[in-house]
Amino acid sequence: MSLPIHAQPMYFGPIGINATTIAGSLVVFGIAVFLKIRYKETRLFEWALLLFLLGFVFQTFHGVIIQQYMFPISLPERPLFDNGLTLNYTLTNVIAYAIVPIIVIFALSRRVTVDDLGFRVNSWKKTAVYTAAGFVLASTFFLTTDAFFHQQWVQGYTQDGMILWVVLVSVASVILQTMFFVGILFNRFVGKENVMLLAVIAWLAYQSYMINSLPWQICSTLTFTTKLFVTWKTRNVFGACSIAVAVSLIEIIFQLL
Repeated sequence: MSLPIHAQPMYFGPIGINATTIAGSLVVFGIAVFLKIRYKETRLFEWALLLFLLGFVFQTFHGVIIQQYMFPISLPERPLFDNGLTLNYTLTNVIAYAIVPIIVIFALSRRVTVDDLGFRVNSWKKTAVYTAAGFVLASTFFLTTDAFFHQQWVQGYTQDGMILWVVLVSVASVILQTMFFVGILFNRFVGKENVMLLAVIAWLAYQSYMINSLPWQICSTLTFTTKLFVTWKTRNVFGACSIAVAVSLIEIIFQLL
């Protein structure tokens, strides 16, 4: 059993899409049209475009281009063992969550600032306090869920495979994902759109890339909400990225125990 909002990859020849993400972008586009008609101003059209492109870019590169021409993935997938999977996934994240969004932002505004990426820190002390509190909450959510609903997805590993996975996936890819979903899609629009609306659609976008059972979907929702709250209070992504990486590393440790 799981929530109806989850990843639904589809392939049409050389093109791959995540149907859930595409549908989500169309919903956001509809909201943007409504807000434009009623309030004459909204930036959600840009939001919808970023999500729409993600729905194509991620699956097309991960499942078609990189898979066929650079780093093929063996099936069934074997994380921490198949380095091709690790490199494929990491390169896909770089393209989908960093390169393409930055190009789009630059094309629309002719500049990309530290504020656009959530890199400006107004108070390191405040960031540290909220990050610590957020980590306690997020790790509690994870440990509680894992204690009752543990899912073993690591089936063996090699030493180099483990090192590559930890560095490129548990750290680098997690940071890129957090920068996109929390930094670009949420923090960048705080103060310009309704915060609750941003939080809900950012969660929907994030959830569209999850494939988990209901308990783990609830856990990911709670941890994602924690990262959004920390980002909202600090107005930067460093806290959210730190929390995401820490929980990801804890997960790997529990998989290897």
